[in-house]
Amino acid sequence: MTKAEFDQAIEAIRQGHIMSRERQVIAAAKFMMQELCSVPDDFKPTVAQIIEFIDSLDKPFRRILRQAADAVKEERHTLH
Repeated sequence: MTKAEFDQAIEAIRQGHIMSRERQVIAAAKFMMQELCSVPDDFKPTVAQIIEFIDSLDKPFRRILRQAADAVKEERHTLH
């Protein structure tokens, strides 16, 4: 997804409009939280926690998150 699409997805998450693209970002953010913050695998972050985490990321990590969200999409297409 482009940077603009990624930014739009984050804004949609902030507003509570969760569709397919936003679910990709949330899944990628949850994965990154598990890897970077040592949260357990069964951790179910709230939307507020997801937004707080995304807001805490610097540009390089936001880019990684965007790439991870794209990987989530590719993985879902591969599984079907």
